[in-house]
Parts: sequence; structure tokens; C-alpha cells
Amino acid sequence: MTGSFASSASPFFRSIFRTLCSALIFATIVWELVLAREPAFAQNSVIEGYPVTESFSPEAWEKSSRAAPKDLVWWQDAKFGLLIQWGPVVLTGKEVSWSRGGSRGPEGGSPNGEILQETGLTPVEVYDDLYKGFDPVKFNADEWVRTAQQAGQKYFIFQAKHHDGFCLWNTKTTPYNIMNTPIHRDLLNEMAEACRKANMPLGIYFSQRDWYHRDYFGRHHERYIAYMREQVRELLTNYGPVRILWLDAWYPGIFKATDWKSEELFEMARRLQPGIIINNRSSLPGDFDTPENYVSEFQINRPWEHDFPVSAQWAWKPNDRIKSLKRSLDIMIECVVRGGNAPLGVGPMPDGQLDPRQVERMTEIGEWLRKYGEAIYGTRGGPFISAEWGGATWRGNNIYVHLLRWSGVREKGGAREAWRIEKVLRLPPLTQKITASRVLTGGKATVAQTDDGIEIQVPKEYREPIDTIIELTLDQPVAGKSS
Repeated sequence: MTGSFASSASPFFRSIFRTLCSALIFATIVWELVLAREPAFAQNSVIEGYPVTESFSPEAWEKSSRAAPKDLVWWQDAKFGLLIQWGPVVLTGKEVSWSRGGSRGPEGGSPNGEILQETGLTPVEVYDDLYKGFDPVKFNADEWVRTAQQAGQKYFIFQAKHHDGFCLWNTKTTPYNIMNTPIHRDLLNEMAEACRKANMPLGIYFSQRDWYHRDYFGRHHERYIAYMREQVRELLTNYGPVRILWLDAWYPGIFKATDWKSEELFEMARRLQPGIIINNRSSLPGDFDTPENYVSEFQINRPWEHDFPVSAQWAWKPNDRIKSLKRSLDIMIECVVRGGNAPLGVGPMPDGQLDPRQVERMTEIGEWLRKYGEAIYGTRGGPFISAEWGGATWRGNNIYVHLLRWSGVREKGGAREAWRIEKVLRLPPLTQKITASRVLTGGKATVAQTDDGIEIQVPKEYREPIDTIIELTLDQPVAGKSS
């Protein structure tokens, strides 16, 4: 799914500020946009027919709660994180929450009877009782964190509650929680402690949606809001430092900020956890965008991340298809060269262990990052706009050109056409002078700089199938100073 990005030379004097899913196109290398305060969203609906853009007046944008820019720097430097999607649903091998039959509030209901069976959904009375058999006795939080570190992941997002309403922490708000399962352990507490010991920043995923709660979008929805707010208060009070609050209820045209009292929720979160960053899935701009099911176009004036599962579905499924190393790294690198972050979604198994096949892929990613992480961590996207072949990152006086592919098919003018880099990759001109170059991934390349642009030639024997990285050293920093 695609969208568009609206930008302006006078960002705060437009009547509508758009946050869109794609296509930020610059005519030149516009680093001033890094400092501009242009509002922009990168949201994407995964339900066909739903609106995929969100608009705000200048007044709403200005008054909305925001983290200080300095509080986002560590996260923008981190680039690669881990997102855990888990719960009793793994006993069925189906997708978390979305495989549950029954009502979904304003998002509609799910079919029942024969139609339910045809869709593969789990009857609500069966789904809601799965927790009674959920016993992940091999859960080891320290092992999960070690695996994430080996994969090169720099922050850890743990799912506390998904849309199905089941709570993976010792909440006092509902008996529908981990303490009433056979394992009877506060898994979030163990996870938070493991992250603290390893100095791994902890984020908490929390869905405002709750298809289990009887007051959710009912006659007494205000009671649900109070319930939800108390849950967030518990999460941000009882588990030590929380660096990210990852909310998940954003569909424009279905939800609005008043459905969750989002402004009050943000205020409480920032008071309880100073410096916390919050995403944009609450009908407020938040601190960063979260495009889903696709990688955003080049966007450097507003932080964003694209979460993607290592498997075909988010929750664990027996014999699920695992993304190849090439595909996994393509997604991560495409996010980074376009200005974003890329948390990898992992679904643990019913016994609490990580799937060995998923761990194998994570380990391979980590091995690649140990070799070439300098072209990823602590960088920013650009200065060249990403294209079919890949893109670039930069830090201080260094640019890293990432050549992910040398040929392919692209859309142009409503038609599809083949493209290929036979010998020369041509890039726009730079005001800085290139003083040195090297092929980070090994081998040799020829780099020529003129007033008209930059030409890079890499012999075929030095073209890496995953990513050929050419480092360019400049006489001056890319943006006037090191990021």
C-alpha cells in the first residue's frame, strides 16, 4: 500500500499538516528539513478500505505533547530493535488477537458459526480461555536479551497487552492476566529486570484496544478509559525505566483522541517516565511515525520506524515461513537509508523459548552487523535520496552508499519497466569534496567526483549479494556538524 507525503516551504502556515505513508521527494539534498519542524506522519492501514492519512490543524499540532529532541537521539542512533508479540494465542498457532472471533468494537464484529470455521478464526469462548493452558515454563528473560544483543538489536519492546486484552504482567485491574495462568509469574517484571542488568533500553507495547473488556466502546466506555489509564499507570510505575511507550490504536475515521483521552494519557506517561518517547498510534502526532506492512519513502524531517516480523505472521506459528537473511537485511537497510528505524518482530513459542529458526536468522543478522554496523548505527539517512538500488547513510564526514541491488523492475508512469546498473552508479553532486573512498564490504571501486555529480564503479567480482557498501570520506561534515 502506498500514499503520499505533503511538505511545504512554510510548514506551520498551511491549514492542514499531513502525515502520510510515502513519497517524500526532494528536488535537491535538503538538509535544512532535518531542522525544520514540518509535521509528517507515516501511517498505513492494514485493513482494506480504511483511511490511511491523518491531518492536524497547526494549532492541534503545536499544542500536542512531544518529547524533547534530545530524548530521541539515542533511539535514532540505535536503528535496530526487537519487538515481542506473544500470549496465550500461541497455543493455536494463529495470529495474535486477529484470530479471535467476536466483537471488535468500532472495527466491527467477526463472523460466527460455519462462516467462523471457514475463516479459521477461533470462537471467542475458546480464545478467551486459552490463558488457562498457557504455561511458558522455559521462558528465560536473560536469554531473550542475550539473543537480542547477539542480533545487534539496541532496544527491546515487550508486548504487555495486545487487542485481545490479555495482560502479560501482574495487573490489579483484571484477573485476565499472567498471574492466573499455570506459570503464575510476572513475565514483564522478569523482562524489565533482564533489560536493566544488560543495559538494554526497554519499551512497552500496549494496545488501547481491548476486545475482551465488556465496557469497551459500550454504554460505559468511560469506565474502560479509566481501566486502561490505570493499566498504563501500572506499567510506567512498577517496572523501572521505560524508554518507549508503543501504543496501537490509530485508524483515522474509526478512532479519535477522545476515545482514549490521549492528551491526558501522554501527560501522565511523560510525568511518570521523564524522557519517554511515544509513537503516533493514538490520534495524536506523538514523537515518531510507524508505517506498517511497507517501508516508508525517504523521510528525514520526522523520526519513524517500520516494525516487521521475521516470520510470515507476528505470533508464533509452527513451521511458519522465515524471511531470508537477504530479505531481512534489505528491509532493515532500506529503513535506515530512508531515515528510519527497523525493529524486528519475533514471536516466542508456547513453552517460552524463541523459535530456533528465528534465532538462527537473528544470529546471522548480528554477524552481518558486527562486520558492517558502522554504516548503520549512529547514522542518519541521506544525503542522497533512496532509489531502487538502495540509498545512503551518513555520520559526520563519512557517507556510506548501500547498493542493495543492481537490477530490477520499477513502476514509472503507471507502467513497469526494467532497470539495471551496468557499470556506473551516478549520484547527485556534493558541495563537500571526497578525500578518500573504500569498499567496506571488500574489494575495490572507482569513485569520480565532478561538479555534475559522483560516479561509482564496482567491478562485478566485488558486488556483494546482500549489500555492497562504499564509504566516502569528505573534507567537511555532511550537515555542517556530526550528528
